[in-house]
Amino acid sequence: MITYYRDDTVLVTSSYVHIGDRRLRLDELRYVWHQQVRPDWRVRSRTARRGILNLLMILSVFAGFVLLVAFAAAAYGESQLSSAVGRLHVPRNTLLLLAAVLVALGAVPAVWEWMLHRVDDSYDRGDAIHEIWAQTAAGQIMLLRLDDATRFGKIYRALERALDQ
Repeated sequence: MITYYRDDTVLVTSSYVHIGDRRLRLDELRYVWHQQVRPDWRVRSRTARRGILNLLMILSVFAGFVLLVAFAAAAYGESQLSSAVGRLHVPRNTLLLLAAVLVALGAVPAVWEWMLHRVDDSYDRGDAIHEIWAQTAAGQIMLLRLDDATRFGKIYRALERALDQ
């Protein structure tokens, strides 16, 4: 017996399919097909979260640019002032603010990595709900309903390979 796919809830082998608590022999399945149905609130919220993360990444780049320009302008203004006075004096509050900004900038790559991973994962999972149906002697039955496009594709391809044997 060949195992084509296995996870916590689905097992596709060369002789049967086990999904949840249902086990069907492959010779019981007369016809298998899939369809895409309208997304529910979970799928739509995943799409909304992806949009929010994209917006936050764009805004963070804009905020970084504004901070860079502000620090450059402050440094230029401070250098003009110091050349007029003859010595460089940087207030303690400015140094503390600069140190805090530098520490915060150290966390930016980790936050961006997390955000990019979440966005990539949401694209991999897709924006739809997928169902696998089968025609048996008892009639049409829905074998599986998933909102994860990657997992759906793996299961459906495994089922096709098993049925082709």
